[in-house]
Amino acid sequence: MLGVDINTVLLAAEVSDLTRAELLIVAPVPAQVPLPTEVFDELRGRDVKVRVLFGSGTQPLTDPVATLAREGIALPAPLALPHFLLVRDRTAVYLPQQDPGRPGNGRLTRVHSVVMGDSLATAWGLMWDTASRRARHARTAATVDDGEELIRALSDGLTDDQAAATLHMSRRTFARRASEMMHRLHARTRFQAGVHAARRGWV
Repeated sequence: MLGVDINTVLLAAEVSDLTRAELLIVAPVPAQVPLPTEVFDELRGRDVKVRVLFGSGTQPLTDPVATLAREGIALPAPLALPHFLLVRDRTAVYLPQQDPGRPGNGRLTRVHSVVMGDSLATAWGLMWDTASRRARHARTAATVDDGEELIRALSDGLTDDQAAATLHMSRRTFARRASEMMHRLHARTRFQAGVHAARRGWV
């Protein structure tokens, strides 16, 4: 199980040409993913499963991770990530080059190992499951918060125009979100939606 050192240009070519089913990436610093957006576009065009776990930070996401995050195939990792890691088809693993004299020199070591690839992919899958649950919870919480604001605006006796202005949205957007909220609450009227929201403790 000997490793072969490659540069990031060769990495992009290998990943694009050789990936057949699955590409898993751990990216501690999202802005430093050494693959261009075009590689991800090409892989996804061939129905290759692409998933990225990235380190969360204060800097805004940039492509390619930003685009992948918007599409739900890149998620913030549930724990701190020490190193970049890429697993291709559970048979090839790309690691930072282990050269203490030249850290961060832009080169990676490729190791062909089904045992290592499958083991890392399994551990990666557990992290992805946790990240997915957190993302779903955050979306649900945001939806509930949005519903709470809508219900409060209506319970204050505001007209649609007044409620829309209070929530800094157009009247049309307010009406659409109120309709969506009623659907989520299985309510036929806004009054019934208010009753259901009260039962849930929103107001």
